[in-house]
Amino acid sequence: MSTLKPHTMKIALWELDPEGFHIVTSGRLHGTPVRLLIDTGANHSCFDRNFIESLQIPIDETDKDDVNIGIGGNEFQSDILTISHFKIGRILVPPSPFRLLDLQPVCAAYENVGFKTIHGIIGGDLLHRFHAVIDYGNKTLTLYK
Repeated sequence: MSTLKPHTMKIALWELDPEGFHIVTSGRLHGTPVRLLIDTGANHSCFDRNFIESLQIPIDETDKDDVNIGIGGNEFQSDILTISHFKIGRILVPPSPFRLLDLQPVCAAYENVGFKTIHGIIGGDLLHRFHAVIDYGNKTLTLYK
């Protein structure tokens, strides 16, 4: 049985109010730096559709997702795109399905309180796959590969 190798990276804790934080880390998509929100409550990882289009990653061959439910019970449908050439920190993620969503409302909310835009969200699918450990005290995310 092989041993999983830990890869630890820095995270930023964006304080949106005195009692709440959002976790952000960085990665690379097709060689382009990306800012990623870590969302332990999200089932699936996703990227902003407009950002994917700006990188000219072809999205004409996608699968349709079943209806998703967001916070507040809002239903929405998304496309699923298999993405290669994606790294979280130094970990190369094997080709994986990502939902394509319009993250502009989320980005606008962050920008309104002085934070930078995000390009994607790392959800429970990848956090589970890589046995993620979030250390708030040391501001690190450890993924095991």
